[in-house]
Amino acid sequence: MPTYLLTIAYDGTHFHGWQIQARHRTVQAELERAFAAIGCDGVRVEGAGRTDAGVHAIAQCAHVRLPRAFPVDRLALALNTNLAADVAVQAVREAPPDFHARFHARGKRYAYRCLSSPVRPAIGRSLYHWTRRPIDFAAMRAAATCLRGTHDFAAFATNPGRPRIRGTVRTLHHVHLLHRPGGFDFVVQGNGFLYNMVRNLVGSLLEVGYGNQPPAWLAEVLAARERRRTGPTAPASGLYLLRVLYAPDLSPAGVEPGGGDPADDEPNE
Repeated sequence: MPTYLLTIAYDGTHFHGWQIQARHRTVQAELERAFAAIGCDGVRVEGAGRTDAGVHAIAQCAHVRLPRAFPVDRLALALNTNLAADVAVQAVREAPPDFHARFHARGKRYAYRCLSSPVRPAIGRSLYHWTRRPIDFAAMRAAATCLRGTHDFAAFATNPGRPRIRGTVRTLHHVHLLHRPGGFDFVVQGNGFLYNMVRNLVGSLLEVGYGNQPPAWLAEVLAARERRRTGPTAPASGLYLLRVLYAPDLSPAGVEPGGGDPADDEPNE
């Protein structure tokens, strides 16, 4: 059975996350319905990760094994013809027969978008997190420096006591806080992420940005490994999956520059 790697973009506003759920609209279910519409009933679309309700994706990845071969350009066109306007297959690539979108991933890149304005925005509220409070970006940048590298991120997992095959140690290769007019983007790339880790990091950084905590507080929280000491979980609306990292040949052995250990075992991010 030929195997394909799909790159998918979606606006998560009206999706109840990636994974198929009874009585809820999900990205995985929409894709599998599109495959059924082109004569591929019963195929399973396996994602690189299960984004939560309200989370967006610029380049989510998934693999699928089909009963027959398709030209990759025609497959993308056929799927998009049968998909709703808030989800689109950006690209299709042939993959090795044993390729797995989740288990062969070497890392992921996320962005969190925040708008800071005293006036409530009228357009696009579901595409970022809005706060009316002023933010000290310099303080947030100073706080964020402690996150780069390999650390135990138990403090930033929503379910820190959950048994994990790989524990709660993860490596963040890139951590950037980009100040832009009216807000900021928090961009982070690592070899894996715990459940709600990015949103919890942003919630804690905002505590520093609001002046509720000094920059050094974030390093203390990281070292303490206690979820109760961190800030609140930032809303899902600001979170984007930007990229899933694979070896150039999609093999599990290679590592893309900036990658690391095999991707995280968490079911949700």
